Amino acid sequence: MNWINKASLFILIHSLIFSKGISTRESYHELFFGEGKVHATLHISNLVRHGIDQLTQEEISKLSEIGLINEGTSIIAQTPSTLNETYETDHFRFNYTLDSESIDKVDSLGYVILMGQVFEQVWKFFGDTLGYDAPPGNPNNDDDKYDVFIVNLPSNYFGVTYTTIDDIGFPSCVSYIKMRNSYSAPQFSEYTEMENIKVTAVHEFFHAIQFGYNCWEQYWFMEATAVWSEDELYNDINDLYRYMPSWFSNPDKAIDTESSHMYGTFIFFQYIDEHIGGPETIRDCWVNSREMAEVFIDRSFSAINEVLESQDSNFEEAYTRMRIANRILSSHENAGIYAYKEAEGYLTVVSGPAIKKYLMFEKGDIESESSQSLDLYESFYYSLYTDSPVLVSLNASAGDFSLTSVVKQAGIEKWDVRSGDELNIDPAVEIEWISLIISALGEDESNWDFTLRLEDGYSDDFTVYSPYPNPSFGKEIKFDLQVIQEQDINIQIIDLLGKEVWHSSLSFTKPEIATVIWNGKNIPGQKVANGIYFIVIEGDKEKKIKKVTYLKKSD
Repeated sequence: MNWINKASLFILIHSLIFSKGISTRESYHELFFGEGKVHATLHISNLVRHGIDQLTQEEISKLSEIGLINEGTSIIAQTPSTLNETYETDHFRFNYTLDSESIDKVDSLGYVILMGQVFEQVWKFFGDTLGYDAPPGNPNNDDDKYDVFIVNLPSNYFGVTYTTIDDIGFPSCVSYIKMRNSYSAPQFSEYTEMENIKVTAVHEFFHAIQFGYNCWEQYWFMEATAVWSEDELYNDINDLYRYMPSWFSNPDKAIDTESSHMYGTFIFFQYIDEHIGGPETIRDCWVNSREMAEVFIDRSFSAINEVLESQDSNFEEAYTRMRIANRILSSHENAGIYAYKEAEGYLTVVSGPAIKKYLMFEKGDIESESSQSLDLYESFYYSLYTDSPVLVSLNASAGDFSLTSVVKQAGIEKWDVRSGDELNIDPAVEIEWISLIISALGEDESNWDFTLRLEDGYSDDFTVYSPYPNPSFGKEIKFDLQVIQEQDINIQIIDLLGKEVWHSSLSFTKPEIATVIWNGKNIPGQKVANGIYFIVIEGDKEKKIKKVTYLKKSD
């Protein structure tokens, strides 16, 4: 069986199995009639994967305008043949023309050289800095240079990465990139020509890398990480902010939704980058994608989960923490594992996730809220108002869920985050807002129904917030106490052997929040050794323990 026949067989079965994704009709419409920025790479890949399914003969013929031709039931990418000049850098061959009669004409060789400098920077970043394998180039070339074609793309295309059917071994595909011969039109005016070239080059070249790892990976994983990569290299451009309003407005869309929603899903990988192993973790997810690739089975969640488990986390934990971080939206060190470094930038385009419903609770009430509309890796955010303690419980009639409460203290950058099937919220200390987050988990399930119940709660004794920074990296370790009942609080710091190294005590006569600071010294005033310590906080009725890692300085 030759490669084209194998590709045709794949297209037939793939279209049946992944019918929940983007249809070829949707891709065709977006490519030719899409408004705003057109993400051509995924739609062209979708047509190459699925063939002529759902398209009319007239539509199939029109595909030639964007370099796609029909062979049998397959759609094949065809490289431009009208460009008569080449410019080579260490890793790329740029194909272009200066012919004044051609619609593909570039203004000058300087434009090509400028683009070459950007692409070499992108190559060095992905290869030398992040350690990705280079994408496979055209096997018919005598050298290893990757082809970039500078052409007159349709008006709203920033750039396109095309996959071909050259047989280089499953699951990899050969690819090439088309870039615009000009970014001076009004639709590109939000950024300079150089900025447009940069974000387009990094996004499209990361697609080329992805096709080299696993040409058949799910589109949501491909696009989310490609958008993430833009900010990883060109952090000052922030073109990716454009995807945030839609994404934050739709938390009830699944994380693997294959629509424009998936571009905003970069925030999931940004969270992983900042809190679970750095950018290398995303690279390892792609390595795993290649190793776990199967033609007929979606392995994207499994590939990511296995890597996160190696970082002492997992997909569900990363997902639920990301949802909490999206509600907090702060870069303050108090936010801890829920912080985003660029939160202030995000807040210029979003204020937080959309609220499913506003819940009002008064003492003596029993309220309930039911839903049968949540699916896997979708979330609801509820806003809760109460002046009295409230007990929030979740009854899952079908499926697995996470329930989290986030309480923002008034006037200060402090958040109380609690998770479980039953949560008590005591507003004795003045609060700014209360959010409840419910997320559908468990890939083995097929149905997610729940009832949220609110009833009278009880007055908290005291709450201990997470220590920060943790690890300390040479800074003082702080933690906050929210004390409700009048009492004395005794605080000890002990080492792994149970030996006390530091202690303190505080007296409270009314509900308040206090910040405790440990400077890393023991009772005699000497710096303690690097290592793990336990903070033991004991009041009149309760004892709570927090673990911290003390490090004298950053590596």
